[in-house]
Amino acid sequence: MRLINNLQKRGGRIILEAAKPLQNTLDKSAEKGGFLGIDLTSAEAKPSACLGLDRELRLTYSGFLHQDSDILKLTSRHRFELVAIDAPLSLLKGLCCLEESCSCQSAADDKSRSCERQLRKQGIPVFPTTKKTFIKKLIYRGIKLKTELESMGYEVIEVYPYASKVRLFGRNIPKKTTSAGLAFLKQHISRLLPRIAPYVDGFNHDMCDAAIAAYTAYLHSQGKTELCGEPEEGAICLPFS
Repeated sequence: MRLINNLQKRGGRIILEAAKPLQNTLDKSAEKGGFLGIDLTSAEAKPSACLGLDRELRLTYSGFLHQDSDILKLTSRHRFELVAIDAPLSLLKGLCCLEESCSCQSAADDKSRSCERQLRKQGIPVFPTTKKTFIKKLIYRGIKLKTELESMGYEVIEVYPYASKVRLFGRNIPKKTTSAGLAFLKQHISRLLPRIAPYVDGFNHDMCDAAIAAYTAYLHSQGKTELCGEPEEGAICLPFS
């Protein structure tokens, strides 16, 4: 995988080297709280973008981590009060797994979670979480990571950065994998989070999604979000329109 110039590999993990020295700009008191956004990948072989914000929306961490154990250590070290994961964190009501060989059946007629049905009604596309889904590994990993974090005493919410971006920036959003789309995200994130603006130029689209996830967690802590779906099945946390 080709990385931008200010991403370097150290000690077996990839971390972001900001244009401005982090140690001169980060408030160390932020290690006692704040919000972690995770753009989770389907397997530990591919690193997940992680970004931490303190309560004043200053950057406390940005990096790419492979192992779930490293994500757990990061969360413990910073003692984040809320962790927002970009991945499905629950199964459809009625399912115990996603294996087609298992007899468990979805209780929903269209075999999708309530949160997914609601998003589609709003015109927001979302990946399926049925037994035939192509993101099965991501779902299993997300559920496992959430369970481990909650067992350590951390609050975890499911977020969907694209839906958050629609709520925050409107629907006219260029595709994030294009140069125009990445420039759009950097510009809007810098305006949304001016205290991390010195670092945003070095973000790729995965780190941008992690930033949106962390900001959504912040909004949730301020009572400025709503839950899409049924909490007992699994809901997605979205900024108010």
